[in-house]
Amino acid sequence: MRRPSFPFVLALAALAACADEGPVSGPGTLTATLRSPNGAEGAALVSLLGDGVGPITAVGETEAYAHTGDGSTRVVLVNQAGGTLAFAVAVADTTQPPAFVVLEVAAPDDELRSSVAGYGLEFSR
Repeated sequence: MRRPSFPFVLALAALAACADEGPVSGPGTLTATLRSPNGAEGAALVSLLGDGVGPITAVGETEAYAHTGDGSTRVVLVNQAGGTLAFAVAVADTTQPPAFVVLEVAAPDDELRSSVAGYGLEFSR
C-alpha cells in the first residue's frame, strides 16, 4: 500500500482550513428589516433590548432615528414613500441579534395599525 505524498497531505490540510465553519462570534453590523403582515409600511417604532447595541444607521429609503437609555434603544423608522423599513445596527456579537419589541406601526397613509401582531424584525449579516 502506497502512502500519500507530503504535497498531497499539505494540499488536503489547506483545503480543510478553507471550509466554511459558519458564522464567527464577534462584533459587527446586522441589518434589521421590519417583517409586516400588511406589506408596505410608512413608519414604525421598535425597541432593541440589551446593552450590546451600538449605533443605528438608515438603510435604503428608510430614515432612522435612535435614542439609547436604560438598557434599550428606541428606533423610529420612516419611509416617506411607503415600503420596506430597514436599518443597520452595530452589535457586540453578530451571532446574537438583540431582543426587540415592535411598539407601533403606521401604514403608508400614516394611519396607525390597530395591532402589531404578526410584526417582527428579521436580522441578516
